[in-house]
Amino acid sequence: MPFMSATSFARDGIFLNISRSGYTGEDGFEISIPAAAAAGFAQELLDEADVRPIGLGARDSLRLEAGLCLYGHDIDNTTGPVEAGLSWSISKRRREAGGFLGYEQVMRALDHGPSRLRVGFLLEGKVPAREGSDIVTLDGQTIGRITSGGFAPSLARPVAMGYVDAAYAAPGTQVCLIVRGKPLAAKIVPMPFVPHHYFRGDR
Repeated sequence: MPFMSATSFARDGIFLNISRSGYTGEDGFEISIPAAAAAGFAQELLDEADVRPIGLGARDSLRLEAGLCLYGHDIDNTTGPVEAGLSWSISKRRREAGGFLGYEQVMRALDHGPSRLRVGFLLEGKVPAREGSDIVTLDGQTIGRITSGGFAPSLARPVAMGYVDAAYAAPGTQVCLIVRGKPLAAKIVPMPFVPHHYFRGDR
């Protein structure tokens, strides 16, 4: 099963739907199973020596390390795909044919560039910048806001992403993130922060 494929099969009389997906940037699976069989199946997995339970916080830290958007935070119904770095999701046919809501705005952003861009940040020190933190230039000009932030266990340092005015979006730009009224030094960097490990096919 390569990344983003799905299959269904029966196991011990129980019907399972399995997709090789998961919103973390890692190689993983999502399994749909009837509720009555879920507890027993979960226990079977936990009985394996290499399996440990995790919570949504762990998944979210991996999602952030992978530079993946979370709806309601990094994207919402006011966000365009170009500014969010999601232009890859618009096929060539759709770009040419149009006909979808927001087509004019999307094509304008593709042709002329958006007014703001989603970018990644590596922070100095150990204090993370959370959603809502202002992004300012070194001389104190506000240029954007953080949409997701936290500690990246894989890097042993805090990371964040958010939107900045397009003129300040170049990798390497030094900025400050305002946390509890104090500026934290940070640098704009390309994403993902940690390379994706999706299984694309036969190894």
